[in-house]
Amino acid sequence: MSDKLPDLIDPLLFAERRSILSGAIKVAALGRLSDLVLADDGEVKVEVLFAKQGKQALISGSIKATLVLECQSCLQALSWPIDLSFKLGVVSSLQEAEKLEVDCEPLLFDGEKVSLNELIEDEILLALPDYPKHGYDCIPRRSSTDAEFDGESRTKTNNPFSVLAKLKKTGE
Repeated sequence: MSDKLPDLIDPLLFAERRSILSGAIKVAALGRLSDLVLADDGEVKVEVLFAKQGKQALISGSIKATLVLECQSCLQALSWPIDLSFKLGVVSSLQEAEKLEVDCEPLLFDGEKVSLNELIEDEILLALPDYPKHGYDCIPRRSSTDAEFDGESRTKTNNPFSVLAKLKKTGE
C-alpha cells in the first residue's frame, strides 16, 4: 500500500505482485478534466487494486471526488459528487477483450507503461453527465408583470398581414 501514486504503471507487473495503490490526485493534474470543471483546486481520492484471475490481469478500484461543474441551465457552479467503482481486464487484443466477464471493461495493453492519471481521468470522464444541471428548477420563473408586458407588446406590433385581413372582411 502506498500513499504516493506513481505516474506510470506496468499493469502486468503490479498484478503479479498483487499491489494496492491508494492516494490522491490533484484535479489540476488531470488536464482533460480540469478543462471541464470550474474549480480545479480539489483532489480525487483513488484506491486501485491489481490482481490476477487465472492468467487474466485485473485492475479494480474506487474513485471519490467532488467536482465543481457548470450547470447547463443557469450557468452557475454545481457541486457534483463522484463515487464510482471500476474493474478493468488487461488484454492485448480484441479477441481477448471479447472473453472478459460482463462486469469487466477491457484495457488494451501493448507492453508500454500506462499512465495511472489518464486511466483514472478516463473513468471520471465516462461517469460525468453530458449536461450537468441542478436537481431543482434553477432558472427563475418570469413574474406575471413580465408576461403582461410581453402580451401588450405583441398586440401593439404591426402585423404585415393586417391589411389583407381587412380586405378579406370587406370583400374588396
